[in-house]
Amino acid sequence: MEYKLVKQVKDDEILRKSFNELTQQTFGFDFEDWYQRGHWQDMYIPYVLIDGDKVVSNVSVNLIQFDVKGEQKKYIQLGTVMTNEAYRGCGLNRKIMELIMAEYQGKVDGIYLFGNDEVLEYYPKFGFIPSKEYEYYMPCDNMENVKAYDIQKMDMKDETWSEKLYDIIRKYSDNIENKDNENDALYMSENLGLYQFWLFAGFGENVYYLSEIGAYIIAEVDGKILRIHHLYGRAKVDIRRVATHYADNIEGVG
Repeated sequence: MEYKLVKQVKDDEILRKSFNELTQQTFGFDFEDWYQRGHWQDMYIPYVLIDGDKVVSNVSVNLIQFDVKGEQKKYIQLGTVMTNEAYRGCGLNRKIMELIMAEYQGKVDGIYLFGNDEVLEYYPKFGFIPSKEYEYYMPCDNMENVKAYDIQKMDMKDETWSEKLYDIIRKYSDNIENKDNENDALYMSENLGLYQFWLFAGFGENVYYLSEIGAYIIAEVDGKILRIHHLYGRAKVDIRRVATHYADNIEGVG
């Protein structure tokens, strides 16, 4: 069978609906709310194969610019890799991957993705190599005299709250005010939409505001470990003071 390749679906109501249905079936979420809020921008590009008006396979490209200690780097992150169950085994996903790899060859500083153990033998066929991920851990002992920050939980559904945070991220993205940011040696710029997706959908219940220093933190308690996913703000954050706020029995921060 012949399938048509489409590089964008967000503004086509029929294809976007089909794309969201396949995403729901595969991952248990979709992008409709993200789209309706106006956060789906042109830097998230689904490369889909369609059968008629039905999306049957996809690999999405996220165009990302990283600032690495002041040096600009262009990358693409691949994600939302999926194929309709009835169309699997036909090499559709492989065709999309080959097209993307050829299209961006030599145009970016790197291409990366996050894969699970089931695909460790699949992606090396396209030139990917495994890379280790590291998690840093700081033990929390002798905390009796550590004064906690006044931390307020944010309601990301409240536009007043969310716009304050988005404004901070915009300044990151525009590279205006964060040249001396002390909390982040590596940050993503020029892709506010991707921040908005994860802040609302992925971490919406874990966003907090540190009023004393005007910083924002995304963190959650996992047993006796405080897991910090990200920090936004120019002022240096004292992690021990953050940990003291969350619980008395926190043993460490990761």
